[in-house]
Amino acid sequence: MQVRRLTLVLTALAAVGLMAPLSASGAALGVAADASLAGGSTAGNASAATALHLTWARVDVSWPSVAPTQPTTTRIPTSPGYVWTSVDTQLAAAASLGASTQVLLSVSGTPDWARADGGAGGSVGDPAWMPRRAAWQNFVAALVTRYNGTFAAIEIWPQPNLQSSLRPQRLAGRFVGAGLFKVLTKLATVEIRKVSATVPIVSGGLARTDPASTTDTPPVTFLRSMSRTRMLFDVVGMRLVPPTGSEGPSDPTNLSITDSAGIVAAIDAYWPGSQKSVWLTGYGVPFGPAASGLSSATQSAGISSFLTATANPRVGLAIWNSLANTATAPYGGILLAPTANPFVAPTAGTNPAWDTWITILPVPVPDPVPPTPTI
Repeated sequence: MQVRRLTLVLTALAAVGLMAPLSASGAALGVAADASLAGGSTAGNASAATALHLTWARVDVSWPSVAPTQPTTTRIPTSPGYVWTSVDTQLAAAASLGASTQVLLSVSGTPDWARADGGAGGSVGDPAWMPRRAAWQNFVAALVTRYNGTFAAIEIWPQPNLQSSLRPQRLAGRFVGAGLFKVLTKLATVEIRKVSATVPIVSGGLARTDPASTTDTPPVTFLRSMSRTRMLFDVVGMRLVPPTGSEGPSDPTNLSITDSAGIVAAIDAYWPGSQKSVWLTGYGVPFGPAASGLSSATQSAGISSFLTATANPRVGLAIWNSLANTATAPYGGILLAPTANPFVAPTAGTNPAWDTWITILPVPVPDPVPPTPTI
């Protein structure tokens, strides 16, 4: 396909440092509001956001973190038992990118007290278990009530095709994952639409899977089952991070960010005529020195694939998983360290992620300051 050929060309050119700039990305770009963003200065984060064309931030809402014990009244966000500190911290970090930054809330995870199985499945503290319906709906009601007006879109339960994110995927050998995901999305939609009729509701980004896995559900299989349940949502989410850090051999049940046209074709096959937009709600490959396990050329190929996918007109938003490296994720970000105040761009040749990103999407040149009129 044309996009795949373009990606191969970009990858080859990146490896030898001869890549020509593309036109500005058609999709909006963003980063996760993670520890690296919170650790950077406001001025540094804003400068980096301008240089990298970032206008969105993803805020991850972990239900177990927000409600570690059952709140007294689960629909009321001020009820004892709710602890919103993690969300508030991420929102503050998102705001450091700039006043006009838009927020994607990504909501998932079941606290032990809300599990539908009552803990019968074991695995204490595992947030992947399907929650009780009323508990989930009440939590979403509390969430959107508290943050109404601060988010521009909301993602429901990312990576629902992985057993580590949503379980059970199967019961007595029968696939049930997509049906459970429909329930989660439907109940959340009821509460979201009470506060906003227009905020896009994004289906939890589907993950790439290991073809050898016997527990996870490949994204194409899950996508097909989603369409058969006739679940309703506005945008199709994708989180196609390669499990090994680099794209492996393709297989017919997986999707790949290197083939955005193939992603769109799969969606159109199951929702014909809908022209649904695709949002890449999380992506990233390791960056940094050789200890990351990937060569500079392979690292650059990851950025190339990501930004090339954003040129597809059906891709509306693309989130990179981290702006900068941290002590716990030393090779995860576009920048080698949390941004400084004032922001200093990395020296050419020291950071393959930065070098590749600004080659494809050059740093914007600020408008000249008009001369002060003389009187």
